[in-house]
Amino acid sequence: MGVEKNDEGGEHLGGHPDPRALLEKSRVVYNREEVSAAVRKMADEINGFYGDEPLVLVAVLTGAIIPATWLVTQLKMPVQMDFVHATRYRGGLYGAELEYRVPPRLDLAGRNVLIVDDIFDEGHTLAAIRGSVEKRKAGSVKMAVLVRKDHDRGLARDYVDFVGLDVPDVYVFGCGMDAYEEWRHLDEIRVLEQ
Repeated sequence: MGVEKNDEGGEHLGGHPDPRALLEKSRVVYNREEVSAAVRKMADEINGFYGDEPLVLVAVLTGAIIPATWLVTQLKMPVQMDFVHATRYRGGLYGAELEYRVPPRLDLAGRNVLIVDDIFDEGHTLAAIRGSVEKRKAGSVKMAVLVRKDHDRGLARDYVDFVGLDVPDVYVFGCGMDAYEEWRHLDEIRVLEQ
């Protein structure tokens, strides 16, 4: 794949901005220490809520890989881990019915299930995943997100049960969230400035 110049003078690969240019055009919103403290706070709340009751943690791919990993290392109860890869877009711009690319593999009937995602924006995909898990007869279903966007679109901001950090209604990346599929692996949260 060739490297070309984009309109802003930065290079891009195959139609995507150059990853280094994305980083240069961003600033830190939450640093590593602030993110770690938020994950600890969430873990403390989850430990307090469930006590020693066994839990199935279901990570929503791809964004939740990193925050779910950080979170589960601090949980005190017996935990089984699973994941889902789901979409509501199927290549379009607007959400449709939930389509599992990879459904949960564990039997969730009668179990405490904690769905973990990287970000709560409008919440429709998370709500569809929750509904699907409930249809599998889970005993209880709670949701945890590392980041919640501050706006009034979509579901109520208190729809999720455990929240690490609130961010303004801007494009953020790092800690599982991507910018053009880049920089999910950052241990800080950055905002892309236009």
